[in-house]
Amino acid sequence: MKVLIVDDEPFITQGLRLLIDWEEEGFEIAGCLENGKEALQFLKENEVDLILTDIRMPELSGLDLMEQVKEEHISDAYFIIMSGYDDFGYAQKALRMGCVDYLLKPVDGAELIEILKKIRSTEREKEEDKIRRDKLEKAYLGRNMISRLIGTYDMKSSRTIICNAVLDRLVSAIEVNDTEEIEKLVHDFYKEVKEKDIPEESVNFNISYLLFQLIRIASEQDDEVNHEEIMNFISESSFEESLVKGKSDYMVRFCLEYAEYISQLRKRSGHNVLKDVEREIRERYAENISLREMSQKYYINNAYLGQLFKKKYGVSFKDYLTDYRIREAAKMLVSTDKKIISIAEDVGYRDSDYFVQKFIERMGCTPSKYRRDKEDQV
Repeated sequence: MKVLIVDDEPFITQGLRLLIDWEEEGFEIAGCLENGKEALQFLKENEVDLILTDIRMPELSGLDLMEQVKEEHISDAYFIIMSGYDDFGYAQKALRMGCVDYLLKPVDGAELIEILKKIRSTEREKEEDKIRRDKLEKAYLGRNMISRLIGTYDMKSSRTIICNAVLDRLVSAIEVNDTEEIEKLVHDFYKEVKEKDIPEESVNFNISYLLFQLIRIASEQDDEVNHEEIMNFISESSFEESLVKGKSDYMVRFCLEYAEYISQLRKRSGHNVLKDVEREIRERYAENISLREMSQKYYINNAYLGQLFKKKYGVSFKDYLTDYRIREAAKMLVSTDKKIISIAEDVGYRDSDYFVQKFIERMGCTPSKYRRDKEDQV
């Protein structure tokens, strides 16, 4: 993965080059630039995967760079913001804008490595998802799949997906079980077919496109879902030749049934629950939350949820929660003047001695020493 470093202080960029072994972490430094304006031009001409930028810079600040890159869709790169003690408010804004994380200067190597590992983990998940999609496409977009779903498929017929905009919106509505939107979009689809006088064979292929997308979203709910089950659901539902012949009522009924089917798949999918549990930790880490509470809240077996969590994150729910709390505490020690006992309470520890013990286990020193060392580095 390629990294772009942006900071107006040369000794900072040079220090970041030497701070960690980038290659060992799976990253390659693509360039080091002095301001956001230069970075913007660089990104228009080069692809990078990660942008590590200071918040305050001449010409164009790190926040402005991030905002412009996202608004103009210049790059899909991850952003890590570097900030000083006084820039904590800006760092919070950056996080709200979609920044992966922020680092206080001087940058701590161990903390940076931790963030890089998180990015690589996310990228692995994306790659695995892409592989699953590719397999589905090869398996289901062939002639046999289309023949089974729609009937005889004429290889000489038009294969243009004419109504993809309305169909994509329909897929999204089915995914979230928005019944009103589903009905509206189905009628919009047939209205577009009529207005454009689309021939029947082209309607065939447009509906094939819709069905493939529906198979995809079902598979995304649980990568172990039985594909035969999906096919059987489609063939046994209200989907029939009338869809092609312009009977929108049949399509509405099918889409509503499929939306409910997706809803049921989602309920039994542990992978979806993990996203909710991770969000709960981010939002409620200071509360007395537990794996048992999460399993009850999301209607999933406690032991099974624990196994899924360990498989995805490499640690138990309890250790993940502890790690998150200590990382948040470390940030507070540097960015606020609060007493250690107050910070302990803010991150969920009523017993300050226990908090200190856990902090030493994770950070290798006491909270007081950690704060002093960071202050000395400023």
